[in-house]
Amino acid sequence: LDLERIEAEYMSFIHRIPSSETVGLKDDYNGPICYTPDGNPLVGPAPSLRNMWLAEGFSFGITAAGGTGHYLAQLMTEGEAEIDMASLDPRRFGGWMTTEYASRKNEECYDHVFILHHPDEEREACRPLRTAPAYDRQLQLGAQMGQVNGWERPNYYGPKDAPADFDHNSRSFRRGDWWQYAKAEAEAVRNTVGIIDASAFTKHLVRGPGATAFLDHFTCNKLPNVGRINLTYALTDHGTTRTEYTIVRLREDEYYLISAGAWTAYDYDFLQKSADDWMAAGKGHIDIHDITTQWGVYALAGPNARALLKDIVKDRDPETVLSNKRFPWLSYRDIELGMCPVRAIRVAYTGELGWELHYPIEFGRTLWDLILKAGANHGLKPVGARAQNWLRQEKSYRAFGNELGRDATPLEAALDRFVDLTKDFRGKERMLATGIRSKCVTVLIDGPPDTDPWGKEALIHDGVKVGRLTSGGYSVAFQRQIGMGYVPEALATPGTRLKVKMLRQEWDAVVTEDSPFDPTN
Repeated sequence: LDLERIEAEYMSFIHRIPSSETVGLKDDYNGPICYTPDGNPLVGPAPSLRNMWLAEGFSFGITAAGGTGHYLAQLMTEGEAEIDMASLDPRRFGGWMTTEYASRKNEECYDHVFILHHPDEEREACRPLRTAPAYDRQLQLGAQMGQVNGWERPNYYGPKDAPADFDHNSRSFRRGDWWQYAKAEAEAVRNTVGIIDASAFTKHLVRGPGATAFLDHFTCNKLPNVGRINLTYALTDHGTTRTEYTIVRLREDEYYLISAGAWTAYDYDFLQKSADDWMAAGKGHIDIHDITTQWGVYALAGPNARALLKDIVKDRDPETVLSNKRFPWLSYRDIELGMCPVRAIRVAYTGELGWELHYPIEFGRTLWDLILKAGANHGLKPVGARAQNWLRQEKSYRAFGNELGRDATPLEAALDRFVDLTKDFRGKERMLATGIRSKCVTVLIDGPPDTDPWGKEALIHDGVKVGRLTSGGYSVAFQRQIGMGYVPEALATPGTRLKVKMLRQEWDAVVTEDSPFDPTN
C-alpha cells in the first residue's frame, strides 16, 4: 500500500466520510479506467452470437452497476428492457472500427469528462475517416462536417473562407453562428431546391425464395409491389419499434432495405438473426447483404427538383419521365442522369417534391458535379443535416433514435397508417396488448428569441411535467420553434396548450395536427 501516492486523495476522502479516518485501510486498488469511443458502456447482446451478453466499458462503473444489472437481467430473461437500451447496445459499433480508432476515441472521451458540453458539439478525434465521394467538393462549398457511424456528413454549409475553429466557436446553448446558414438552407428546400448527401444511410439487399414471406412477417406494413416502396417497421417481440425501413421492391423476391445511417451493424445483426431463425424453421432460403458502402445517396428536394432533373435525365421523353403518371410518389425507377446510372426513389424526408438518388458509389463525384452545374439555373443550394432535421419536423416525420425506439410501439408513435392489422407480423399481439401509454405529437413553441429546443426538454401541463421533447428545432414555415415528443393520450389532441422548459423558463406551446406543414401533401 503506497500511502504517499494516495495521501492527498485519502485526506479528501476523510473530509467526505469522517469515519474513514479511524476505520483503517486494508488495501487499495488502482487500474486503467475503461472507456468506449462514445463514452457509453457496452450493455447487451454480443454481435452475431447467441446467448452471449456484454456489460463492460464503464468509465464510472460503480454508479451504473445497479441499473445495469437490473436492465441486463430483463434483456436476458424477457428479451427486452423496460427502457430503450440502444444507446448502450454493443452492436452500435460497426466492423469498420479498428484498435487505433477505439484507442484514440477513448482518450478523447477521457479528455471530455469534465468540460462544458453543448448540444451542437462535434468531437474531432479520428476525423475524417469515412468519407463519401463528394466530401472534398462539399468542403470547398463551406461544409462544416459532423459524423455519424464514422461517416463525415455536412451539418451545414458555412462561409467558404471560415477559419478552422469556426464551428467550434459557434457552439452554444443558444443559436450559434451556424444557425443563419441552416435557416437559409431550410428556406431553399421550401422555396427552390436543395441537395443533401445521405450516403451514410444503411442499405441491405434481401433476396431469395423465402425473402417475401420473411419480410412480410418481419415488418408491420404491407410489402410494396414490384417497382414501389413502403415505409415500415420491424418490431421487437414486445411490440415496440426495433428498426424503421424504407423497403424498395426490386423484383418479386428481391428487396432493397434502407434504414438509419447510425445503426448499420445494429440493424444487420437483428435482420440476419431473424432470417436465420426463419430459415431454421424450414420456411425458405434468404440471402442478406450489407451494401451500405456500395451505394451513395443524394436527396434532391424542393419545388424545383423536377425541373432540375429534367435538364439532366436521359430518356426518350424527358418531359414526362419524372411526371406523376410515369413516376408516381412512393415508386422507384432505374434512370440515367448524364452518364450516371441511378436508382431513383420518389420520396423526400423534408416533405417537398423530391427524389432520393441512389447511385453506385464510384459515380458520386461525377453525379454531384452534374447536379450542381444544372442546379445553378434552379436556385439549388447544398443542405446539411441540421436544416433537414428542422424540415422533417414540420412534416411530423419521426426519426429513429428520437421518436422511434424500443420503448414505444408504432401505435404510440401515431404511425397507425403504416401498420397493417389484417396480417400477422412479429410483435403484433404484444403491441396490441400494450395499448397506448403515451402518444407522439408535434408542437409549435413560442420560445425565446435566440434559442431553439434540441430534444429532451420537459413538456408541462397545468404545472405538472407530462412528457418530454424527443426532437426540436426551428420552423422556417411557421417562423417559430418546433418540436416533437410524447405526452399522455388525453393531451395529444390538436390545440392542447402546453409549456416547454428552456433556459430555466416555461414557454407556451400548442399541439398541432400531424404534419402541420402541407398536411394534405
